Amino acid sequence: MKINKAKKLLEIDIMKFLLLFSSGLDSSSVAYYYAKKGLDFDCLFINYGQSSARMQLKYGKIICEKLKRRLIIINAKNLGEAFVNNDWLRPHEPIIHRNLVIVPIAIAYAKQNGYERVIMATIKEDCEYEPNRRDIMEKLKELGEILGVRFETPFVNFPKYLLLKIGIKSGLDPSITYSCLLGHKYHCGKCSQCLKRIEAFKQAKIRDPTIYK
Repeated sequence: MKINKAKKLLEIDIMKFLLLFSSGLDSSSVAYYYAKKGLDFDCLFINYGQSSARMQLKYGKIICEKLKRRLIIINAKNLGEAFVNNDWLRPHEPIIHRNLVIVPIAIAYAKQNGYERVIMATIKEDCEYEPNRRDIMEKLKELGEILGVRFETPFVNFPKYLLLKIGIKSGLDPSITYSCLLGHKYHCGKCSQCLKRIEAFKQAKIRDPTIYK
């Protein structure tokens, strides 16, 4: 899929919306793409207890400041703690099916605060890694419809490397994004998200500015 063809698939006229935002390559690329188009949106960051929350928020603030977008922060880290049964072995992603938790929160927030849409930067690889994700997304869209809020995943057929190229073409500096599951100062280069990040740069044939340690 070429960039110009891909962009035509995203030519949508939308009112002010919420973008679920994590400061990773995908949501950051989408933020820059929509900002360049001049669309009106706010970014929503949800801390659900993930180990990377602090670093995600650090870079999320940098990106939103650069884009002059409002960053809405919902701190629900106790949710993650409630999902963990083992006190001494805490997973970096405490909620396996986290979209079943964070998307309804985003939809409810949108409904209560006057947003017509919630957009999530789910990509092709996400659905390959989690085979039932498309079904889950469809059910969440139905939930949004009940409340009069459109939940959309317009990038669901996009490979990660293509969305990265679109983001960079829209002005994204990938060095100010964060992907690592561990939440350390530097990317580990070994977790699943780091490996996907490394592969995206390789496929896009773009130099990876990330520091891995």
